[in-house]
Amino acid sequence: MITVTEMAAEKINQAIATQDIDGKVLRLGVFPGGCSGGYQYALGFDDESEDDTTVEANGLKVIVKSEDMEKIKGTEIDYIVSEMGEGFRVNNPNPAPEGKKGECGCGSSSSCC
Repeated sequence: MITVTEMAAEKINQAIATQDIDGKVLRLGVFPGGCSGGYQYALGFDDESEDDTTVEANGLKVIVKSEDMEKIKGTEIDYIVSEMGEGFRVNNPNPAPEGKKGECGCGSSSSCC
C-alpha cells in the first residue's frame, strides 16, 4: 500500500541512527493543501496510537492515521537529489481533492485565499 525507495530507506535509517528516537516509528502525515486543493505531507518519528495503521515498507515500519489510508494507497516515499537540492518526496498516485474558495485548508473562513 505504501512503498519506500531504497534511497529514502537509507536516509531514514541514517536519521534513526543519529537521533534518540527509542520506540518511535516513521509517521506519514496527510493534511489538506489549502484553497487550491491537494494534500500536503509530513514525515517524522512518532509513537504509534490506536488510530494508526501500520505498514512495513523496505524494512521500515510506517504509520499513518487509519482515516488517511484511502487517500494515500499506492503512495511512494522517495528521496531525490537535484540541482535545486535534496529531500524527501511523497509521490501519491491518487487524485487530490479540489479546493474551494472561502473554505481554506488553513482554517480561514474568509475569502482571503
